[in-house]
Amino acid sequence: MILKFRIDGVPIAKQSFRKTRSGHCYQKKEIIDREKEIKRQVLKQLPEGFEPSTSGIIINYLTFVFPPTKSLLKGKNKNTDLSGILFKNTKPDLDNLEKLLFDALQGVVYVNDSQIYKKKYISKIYGLTPGIELEIEVLEFCWFLSFDSYSNCIPPVI
Repeated sequence: MILKFRIDGVPIAKQSFRKTRSGHCYQKKEIIDREKEIKRQVLKQLPEGFEPSTSGIIINYLTFVFPPTKSLLKGKNKNTDLSGILFKNTKPDLDNLEKLLFDALQGVVYVNDSQIYKKKYISKIYGLTPGIELEIEVLEFCWFLSFDSYSNCIPPVI
């Protein structure tokens, strides 16, 4: 099953927990609120009756779209490819962007983010409509007979 999502809003990164002087761990309110907002938007886009998957997950496509900077709007940036896409090569790091998204999808699209076993295409770019574009493939457990069929299923746990 293929699931596609468009999540509106400027992507933010999830850093490690912060600690107070007394040793109490906490996460910034902005992070907690954004995670809830991602869950809310994804729930609206899921097929009716969808239950979180317990099988393997492949991230086919994941793009974090950031608003253009002032220098980009003035045409001073050269981080483009032949198709005209402007890649973002500054902070935040991709792994921290992924962390917030994958944690937000936990319990909604899949039971645990450890079910993600393959990521195909992940990028961060500049665009006029900030957000996250995501395509997920939810796999069914099946036997595979050769490496040719491996791309469409994963071996069962015995």
